[in-house]
Amino acid sequence: MRTLPAIILGGILTVGSPDGAAKAQSLLDGIEAAPLVITPVSASFKDTRIINAQSNETPGKNVLHFVIAHRFGQINEGAYALWGLDNASMRMAFDYGITDRLAVGIARSTFQKTYEANIKWRALRQNSDNSMPLSVTLYSVAMANGLKWSDPTRENFFTSRLSYVNQAILAKKWSSKLSTALIPSFIHRNLVEILADANDQWTLGAGARYKLTSRTSINAEYHYAIAGLPTDHVNSLSIGMDIETGGHVFQLHVTNSQGMFERAFLTETGGRWRDGALYFGFNLSRVFDL
Repeated sequence: MRTLPAIILGGILTVGSPDGAAKAQSLLDGIEAAPLVITPVSASFKDTRIINAQSNETPGKNVLHFVIAHRFGQINEGAYALWGLDNASMRMAFDYGITDRLAVGIARSTFQKTYEANIKWRALRQNSDNSMPLSVTLYSVAMANGLKWSDPTRENFFTSRLSYVNQAILAKKWSSKLSTALIPSFIHRNLVEILADANDQWTLGAGARYKLTSRTSINAEYHYAIAGLPTDHVNSLSIGMDIETGGHVFQLHVTNSQGMFERAFLTETGGRWRDGALYFGFNLSRVFDL
């Protein structure tokens, strides 16, 4: 009967022999390197908006995304108006994911009693291997001013209430903490207040998000007027924080823009940071899987 050391020695010699090597290699023939899995980069931003501006994100397929937003009065109104908290405007929005990349939505703001209808499409998505280095999302919204006509005696047209914004959101997630976006926008108003104002305007926006913890981040965005806006226009600047509370995303922010829809904060911002003409607000979002 062979002893255990003899068995081990015999096994080593067998593997070391030419026939043993062939047998050993044959055991490895079926083993191949695991293929590299390329996946789309997710959660560049926590919600569909950075603060005011759209992010590259959309609701998933068959997901209803509900957002209720408040924007209070100017902080420099002082203690009498509780630093703006006495005066608030509200926006309610519903966005629905037709697919994982295409969404439609409607909204209503108390500011200028504005109605909205929008469509958002994720044309390109950043990949994990960086073969597609950024995400490109296209966004279009039509807005209707619901205020009563300032002069009801003249002939007024419904089309005069309408304005439109078209955007491309170019977003990149640089790391697990940092994401940025570049947002060129084209704004068209069917009716302007004075002849000196242009019907068409162009702006270039930039936004960023930096994660502090797994559930919180700081956000910022800025929109620069390129062409067409009146000289008294002030560029929109907003700073905020995202807080994920499990099922909800709570966004707190301070901004110099009173309106919460695209035409308002891109072309009608009048508050100045140096004067304290700022607005505190928040967005609260919730998703429902249908």
